[in-house]
Amino acid sequence: MQPSPPPSSSRGTPSRRGRSPRTPGQGASHTVGALPTEFSNKQPATFTSCLSIPVEGAIPIIAEEESSVSLQPGTSQQAATNAPKRAPRKSKTHALAALQSHASSLDSDDVGAQDLADDFLGDRSPIPVSPVLDLSSVKTSSPRNVQANSAPRPFGLEDCPIFCPTMDEFKDPMAYIRSISDKARNHGICKVIPPVGWKMPFVTDTEAFRFKTRLQRLNSIEASSRAKVNFLEQLYRFHKQQGNPRVSVPTINHKPLDLWLLRKEVQKLGGYDAVTKSKKWSDLGALLGYRGIPGLSTQIKNSYTRVILPYEHFCDRVRNSPTLSMSPGVSRDPQLKTHIDIQTAPSMGLGALRHDSSSVPSSPLTTSSSPLSEPPDDSDYKTPNGSRSESFKPRRTTRTSPHTTPTRNNSETNTLLPSPVIPSPVFHDHKKDSKLTQEQSCEICQKKNRGEEMLLCDGCDCGFHMFCLDPPLATIPKGQWFCHTCLFGTGGDFGFDEGEEHSLSSFQARDLEFRRMWWNAHAPSPSSTTTEDDPTVNLIGDKLVSEYDVENEFWRLVQSPHETVEIEYGADVHSTTHGSAMPTMETHPLDPASKDPWNLNNMPIVSDSLLRYIKSDISGMTVPWTYVGMVFSTFCWHNEDHYTYSINFMHWGETKTWYGIPGEDAEKFEAAIKSEAPDLFEAQPDLLFQLVTLMNPKRLTDAGVRVFACNQRAGEFVITFPKAYHAGFNHGFNFNEAVNFALPDWLPYGRDCVQRYREHRKLPVFSHDELLVTITQQSQSIKTALWLSASLQEMTDREMTNRRQARSLGLSEVLDEEDRPEDQYQCMICKVFCYLSQVTCHCKSEVVCVDHVDLLCDHSLSQLVLRKRFSDSDLQETLAEVVERANVPASWRAKLNKVLMESQVPSIRSLRSILAEGERINHHLPELAALRKCVNRAGEWLDAANTFIIRKQSRKRSRRSRGRPPLHEANNAAFDDRDPGDRPDRGLDDLYALLEEVKTLGFDTPEIGVLQTLAQQSEEAKRKARALLDTAASVTDRSAYLEECERLLLEGSSLNVHLDEILEVEKIVSREQLVNELEEKSEDHFATLDDIRRLLTRARSCNLPLDNPSIKILESRQRAGDDWEERARHVLDQPYKTIEELDEFFDMDSNVPIDVTIYDRIMSARSKAKDFEKQAKAWIAPEPQAPKPKVSEVMRFVGRAEKDFNIPAIRDLKQTAEFAMDLESRCESILRNRYQHRDEGDIFDMMRKWRTYAREHLSMFSLPIFEKLDGQLTLHQRWLEDLPWHCPQHGCAHGQGILDDVVESTRPEDDLPPNDPYFTCICTTPVLPPPPGTQSDAVQCDHCFARFHGVCAANGGSCPFCDHHHWNGAIHKERNWHFCFLPTILLSAPDITKNYSDSWKQLEIIVHRVDRLSTVIGHFLTFEEQPGNLRAEYIPQVRHYMRKLYKIQFAVSPRREISYGLDLAGLHRILAGQPAPVRLKKRRRPRFTFGQDVDKDWVDGTRCICRGRTPYLMNYPTVECDLCGKLYHAGCVFFPIDGGNNRFMCPLCCLRKNRSYPYSDVRVKHVDSLEPDTYVNTKTMLDNFSKDVVYVKMLPPFTQTLFVELIRFVPGQPEINDSVNGSTQSRASGSGTTPSMPRAAIDPGPSSTHGHHHSHRPPHSHSHPHPPPISLPTPPTPVYEPPRPSNGHQVPPPPPWSTQWHNLTSTSTAASTSTPTPHHAHTPSESSPYSGKKRKFVDEPAPVHEPVPSGSRSPKQRRMPQTPVPPPAAPARAMQQTLSPSLAMIVSPVDTEPSPRLGASSSSRAGDTPPVRSVKLVVSQNK
Repeated sequence: MQPSPPPSSSRGTPSRRGRSPRTPGQGASHTVGALPTEFSNKQPATFTSCLSIPVEGAIPIIAEEESSVSLQPGTSQQAATNAPKRAPRKSKTHALAALQSHASSLDSDDVGAQDLADDFLGDRSPIPVSPVLDLSSVKTSSPRNVQANSAPRPFGLEDCPIFCPTMDEFKDPMAYIRSISDKARNHGICKVIPPVGWKMPFVTDTEAFRFKTRLQRLNSIEASSRAKVNFLEQLYRFHKQQGNPRVSVPTINHKPLDLWLLRKEVQKLGGYDAVTKSKKWSDLGALLGYRGIPGLSTQIKNSYTRVILPYEHFCDRVRNSPTLSMSPGVSRDPQLKTHIDIQTAPSMGLGALRHDSSSVPSSPLTTSSSPLSEPPDDSDYKTPNGSRSESFKPRRTTRTSPHTTPTRNNSETNTLLPSPVIPSPVFHDHKKDSKLTQEQSCEICQKKNRGEEMLLCDGCDCGFHMFCLDPPLATIPKGQWFCHTCLFGTGGDFGFDEGEEHSLSSFQARDLEFRRMWWNAHAPSPSSTTTEDDPTVNLIGDKLVSEYDVENEFWRLVQSPHETVEIEYGADVHSTTHGSAMPTMETHPLDPASKDPWNLNNMPIVSDSLLRYIKSDISGMTVPWTYVGMVFSTFCWHNEDHYTYSINFMHWGETKTWYGIPGEDAEKFEAAIKSEAPDLFEAQPDLLFQLVTLMNPKRLTDAGVRVFACNQRAGEFVITFPKAYHAGFNHGFNFNEAVNFALPDWLPYGRDCVQRYREHRKLPVFSHDELLVTITQQSQSIKTALWLSASLQEMTDREMTNRRQARSLGLSEVLDEEDRPEDQYQCMICKVFCYLSQVTCHCKSEVVCVDHVDLLCDHSLSQLVLRKRFSDSDLQETLAEVVERANVPASWRAKLNKVLMESQVPSIRSLRSILAEGERINHHLPELAALRKCVNRAGEWLDAANTFIIRKQSRKRSRRSRGRPPLHEANNAAFDDRDPGDRPDRGLDDLYALLEEVKTLGFDTPEIGVLQTLAQQSEEAKRKARALLDTAASVTDRSAYLEECERLLLEGSSLNVHLDEILEVEKIVSREQLVNELEEKSEDHFATLDDIRRLLTRARSCNLPLDNPSIKILESRQRAGDDWEERARHVLDQPYKTIEELDEFFDMDSNVPIDVTIYDRIMSARSKAKDFEKQAKAWIAPEPQAPKPKVSEVMRFVGRAEKDFNIPAIRDLKQTAEFAMDLESRCESILRNRYQHRDEGDIFDMMRKWRTYAREHLSMFSLPIFEKLDGQLTLHQRWLEDLPWHCPQHGCAHGQGILDDVVESTRPEDDLPPNDPYFTCICTTPVLPPPPGTQSDAVQCDHCFARFHGVCAANGGSCPFCDHHHWNGAIHKERNWHFCFLPTILLSAPDITKNYSDSWKQLEIIVHRVDRLSTVIGHFLTFEEQPGNLRAEYIPQVRHYMRKLYKIQFAVSPRREISYGLDLAGLHRILAGQPAPVRLKKRRRPRFTFGQDVDKDWVDGTRCICRGRTPYLMNYPTVECDLCGKLYHAGCVFFPIDGGNNRFMCPLCCLRKNRSYPYSDVRVKHVDSLEPDTYVNTKTMLDNFSKDVVYVKMLPPFTQTLFVELIRFVPGQPEINDSVNGSTQSRASGSGTTPSMPRAAIDPGPSSTHGHHHSHRPPHSHSHPHPPPISLPTPPTPVYEPPRPSNGHQVPPPPPWSTQWHNLTSTSTAASTSTPTPHHAHTPSESSPYSGKKRKFVDEPAPVHEPVPSGSRSPKQRRMPQTPVPPPAAPARAMQQTLSPSLAMIVSPVDTEPSPRLGASSSSRAGDTPPVRSVKLVVSQNK
């Protein structure tokens, strides 16, 4: 942006030299100074740029400055072209060359720097590329295990750790990174190789993906190289401004002295005075590379004194000047426009940048930093017109400000270079007044006077009095002049220029070509260990290049002063605009990789990443950026925003080399790089934030900095750790993607970074305090509290301190609990986010932190407000809650330790309580596992102890001993019938073992004392039992002894300890009691089989003798019971049981013991079978008034009975029910119109047989479907009887003859009268003249002169055309009914009739066809009513209609009071009574229709003689006929295209015009002629107006001949006299030309197209002397014909009365494919018009040859509703509009008997159809 020039002043105008330095391209930061020739090295320099390789698809990027200059109004193109621009520096050599060129021109400012020639530049065509990148041409994977290179890595660097996780370890990225962080953190970076089988798809659209690049000149990136160039430029500018433009670089021994290195070494030794005092000038010579030169120290000292020392003195004066150094103590006028006031960011030391004070200076490279390496593209934040948008601020920004990092002296190593003495950042903040004047003032004295002696700086446009300068200037200097600030800021604008816009294919092509050309010119030295199979080696052209070769070459080019290489880098391509290369849930929701936790789109937001708590996406930090690299493209030293983690994934491509420095060595690194180039950091304190500086790793390691390296290949991850500096470069074309994330251990680093940003006034990316507060709101877990509490404590303490400070200043407070945008809580001074509290004022929207409260505005502090996001109590409570959660694990451990310390054997109850409390804590407690193991072991011991203490209750009791078992059976397994779990199974030894075990477990419980007491009791019982057993043989009193034993057993039963002595005592008691019990039970008849078996088992276990009588009785009864049980189980196991078998077990012998359970099952089955039998018999022979069951209910009953039983009554019931079910199924098929009748005989006769069978044999069932069919049959019979042609004698309808007559008389193609002059009789046979010598029986009417056959005339004895008695019913006819009743009968038919009755089919056809004929006749009569239409020409038409009605016999008209036959007879008498006009009929030539006339146009638009049958004629030259406009192939018609004749008449037009075709012979072949040499003589036919085809025999062709096929022929008409009345003189009483009739009333049908039946009919275009007739519309289709469902293909089974019913299937899927066609004598060549397909009988006339199926017709074609339903919303008029006249009257909802005229007028109003009315004529009596 160009400021307006300063206004003129009365005190003079500031001096300028030449042109204004404020024009575009000028200024300190855009102007390269110049040095004389001696200042530059004389070694040859080279420049190589990748831009010199042209590639298709690469688009140059227009610089923003160039476009802005070209668009300035009032600036000519020439001026813009000649405007001086800063020459881009390519290296130190190029800068010196520019200086030399400038020096040689002295005062000429128009000469720019001279660029060196590009080594790759040459005339070459652009490299063609494909729009889509071929991924097979890049490396998409790399070997998992690459063998370590035996050669040492360049600079002796150590590789960073490489991790190869398993698939299980790889599942959770955050957990895995935590597991490797302890080892990897000490290296700064690490590489992770995914497990085998893991693959991340590449989803970028390589055709649509385009990106912009930046140019990188390698030897300008290195810190020392750029510092040297800047120093030399500043040095020359200084000497030039002091009047010494020809200062030269001294040479020593013909070698130029390196002034920058000399100054650097002198400063290392303490400066000029220190070196002089210590006499170390000679030592400097050795350091500078000079040896054995006499007077070396003097030469070096003199050179330093003459060239460098004056510049240093100038610098010291500026630093020490209170005005020039901008000391804060100097008071300045805020209204003055001074150098300080226009600085964007306050200058530190001598460095000053020009920016607006409201924002910190941005990097010359970018406005955004990279998460890993590569800087972003400025164009991403530009408006469409190219300018930067002020309103759009990207979330991801690293807006830099002048800064410095405090350096530390390293005492651990002697190799560390001393840190430069650079003071901490000092910001000279002051309040600004918005009312700044534009009047120029001196920067030193701050006065505005003596403007004529004021110099304006060409860099910053600030003014200086010449006498205020130090030293002062006497005259205005020539050329450009720069103030001290701009002079010292030379080179501060360094950045990467924009390259070109590329696609991936074009960038790949440029990289491949650059690498090929480079390595051909700089081939690496061959190595014996380098092979083509090595994955670290690439074959480029014919050169093998290893990764180490590329690394060495890269650093050589970075440090080379004479060899400049310029390459492109596509860095920081935003995935938000260009799309991530990894699938996302938005772009690929179905791809599993979109949910992969290692997907970089998911990495920042996984559960353990703290960045997921940031409320908005941050491009490049939480949203990935992509990077496209080429060979030697680099990313400079930097660490991540907010010191976060970062992860970089290479999708494909060549290797990327990384260098990493641990976060612990970050200060060492900063000190080393500042020591390398202190001037750079003095001019640009924010240099490390700008990502534009490299430093050789070797120099870093020499400075004591740990540097590690790795080579990243395709498919590998590289992770950087917090605060770790990293850099690197690419080996070739590759594609990477990177993003940031943060783990809990990052929080201290993040806080340190925020503080550093605040010190250097760099904008943070997000609010660290807001992140902490968001975490407390969204995560309340103990795990979170543990790592959050310390950071939250620090935040709370800091905030409370700030609030106390604000309160001490007297600020008022306000609580605002709503979140605000970031710009509303960002300090306008230090740029820190003041999320928790801000100082505001009502006068502006900006805020400040508490530390800068005095810089907000001019109001007093009492008017300022401290706006708090949270109250003090809320902050304290939040902290207390987090601390409390964090202390929960420690509190639990304290309780555990207290219990363990109180007693050596703690109570198990206390341990369980602490364990339960620990398990409720949702956090991992290491002590919890051991405590749980201890408590679980104690629980196992207690369970074992409880087996002695608590007796288990029995789960099962015997049938007879439900209560407590006898004492003598308590511990005897042989006698005890209880559950084995009731008996003690552990003895006294087990009890003592438990007591010993508890001593080692170390806990106390009451159960220990209980077990000790139980052991003592068991010992006492054991002693007593032993005493009883010892005295058993000598006992005298047996009963007393047994009582003693029972008492001991009672005591032992309570011990729950197994004692063998007690068991022996129990056996003695049991044996005595068993003998007594056997005697009682042996005679018990109520004992069950189980009781007997139990007694015998006890007897055997007690070893009782087998000859015991009781035992023998019991064994006999057991055998009988076993036999019964076996037979019973056999019956029960059978699948089907009979009642007879079950009855055998009903009466049993009581002495046989039985199993009660089996007996109950037998009786239950018998009762169930009896019930089934009873119900079946009740249904088979029902009572008179019994309810009838449904068939489905009976079949379910049968199914239940047959599941278990075999009962005859059930079988009989099943068979009868199946008959009924089959009948119901058949009836349903018929009613649903799915039945296929395939048997002989009529289907209705078959249904009547079904009805008879059902009434006789199936009356016991409820058959609703059959009853419905029965009703339909009754309705069908009534309907048949209503037919007029029903025969009561035969019981059927004889309608076939009527149908034949109707079909014959209603053919649509026969609506016009025949053209035969002899066709005059009422029949359809012509009245031909008799043969010679014979007499004719024909008679002639005296009135109309019509001739009749004698037989025809005998019927009635009068002329049917003239006598109305033939039509009024006076003469009897067999068909004596009216047509108007037939549609009503048709619609009243039941469904079964419509679906299956042939009579209904016949009636349907009769109604449709007669209705159409009635409509046609009605239209004709209406036409004849029109004035002027009663002409004799219509007599043939009237007679033709009367013949049809005469053959039909019954009356035809829409209403019963009208007879169209009577109306036609009256009309005929009127027409026949008129005199016959005699006129001369006009001649007409015959007409031809050739094959080409009926063909369709061929694909090429021709309708040629070839008729499109020759494919090779496609696109052959064509010619157009001048008459018909048809296109013909010129070759097919032998037309010479090159003959110059443009007029052409086709062969067909020549035939029609009766002309000869000039180019060949033309022969016409009739389509019906089969003779090979017979052709049609068209010439003769045209000459004679022939009515017949004339054939001619011709020889085979001998010249060019065309053959044309004649398809149709319209006969000609010679000139003859014609009479209309049909007199005998004309031979054509019924012939002649029929006048033009309404086409709607005379539907020609299909034959109108082919002209086959009416080939002799006169053409319709023939003119007539009378007016044209009135056109009538086509009669509409009747609406009463409904859609019909498709017919099913199910073939029903045979009827149930068939004897083979059980052997045939019940259904069939075969469909009938043909039906017989009966022959009719009247029309043997024609069939009945109705067929199996649905046909509209009015609009779609039937073809001439139609089959007449006699079988069943498709139900779809027959079904129609009983009553026609008009459209829902249509009124009566609309319905009449769509009906034919007769049918409309029948279905009309109004009066069914309207008068003829009323009905006609109504019909006319409803539609376009003219009214149909009856014509009443009176025949004169004299006729």
